[in-house]
Parts: sequence; structure tokens; C-alpha cells
Amino acid sequence: MFIKDNIFSDLLANINPYLLWIGIFVSFSFVLWGLISLVKRMKTSPTKGRKLTLKERVSRRMVQIVIAGDKRRRPDYVTMSLRNYGIRPVDLHAPHLIFKRWNSERKFRINSFGGVDDFPMWLEPGYEATYQISLNQFYDRIPALRRACRLSAEIREVSGKKFMSPTIRIKLI
Repeated sequence: MFIKDNIFSDLLANINPYLLWIGIFVSFSFVLWGLISLVKRMKTSPTKGRKLTLKERVSRRMVQIVIAGDKRRRPDYVTMSLRNYGIRPVDLHAPHLIFKRWNSERKFRINSFGGVDDFPMWLEPGYEATYQISLNQFYDRIPALRRACRLSAEIREVSGKKFMSPTIRIKLI
């Protein structure tokens, strides 16, 4: 231990005091620049809606989206369940259904179910909302969607946090 203290003190004694102060100033400037840019980034987020407080950012808000078809292949109806298993309530925008084929995808926002506007939706912790979606309404308007192989859903919270569902296969190839 004594040897390390001597080496460190000898090293500091051999450094020019001007270079030492310049090094301290440059490192302090980098730290200050990093803190300022971090604060600016936290204030200007790309999300729409109100800015979240630090407590809200850290708190656990979790929404699980589960999609299941009525048949294994080529389902006519898809059941979408939204469940809040976090400890805070969430405010959700309308969900998007995403039809995928190879590297292309088409997104459709679902505004209402059965003529009733449910979104934006306030979902309390532990509650679940289940919706049944007919895929034929999409196929009738856009026949090219029948070639889509996979289907998933995404939903955004009002603060901007995005929740995705696992992808289900609606067609073999």
C-alpha cells in the first residue's frame, strides 16, 4: 500500500500543474455537457401527450396483448385481449392490427368495436378487455391482405410507450 501511494504521488509531482488543471477543466466540461444533454433529452421526448415525471417513468406500467384466432389456419375471427398486469393504470390509444408478409407490412388502426368508441381506454391494474375482430372486413376492402402470413397488434399508451403482441401465423406460406 505504501508503494502505491509513493507511485501515485510521484506521478502527480511529475505532471506539469498547467496540464493538470487543463485536464481537470476538460473532464469537468465533458461531464457538464453530458448532464445538460441528458436533461434536454428527457425534457424533449418524441412522444405526444404530456411529459412523464421521473416517478411515472420508473413506475411499472405493463400491458399484455394476446391475439388468438378461431381456427389454426385462415381464421375468420381474431380475439384480442388487453390486460394490465402492472401496478399503475394505463391510458391506451386505439390498437393497430399489423398484417405481415415477408418483409412488408400493413397497419390498420381499429377505431371502434361494434359501433362503440372505446378508445382512448383507461385500464385499471388487473383488468382485462377482450375484443373479437372479423378479418373478413379487411379482406373485403383490400383483397391483397389474403396473402398475409402473419398478424400482430400494437397499442400505444397516451404517454407514447408502445406495447406489442406476439405474432401469430394466419397462413402457412
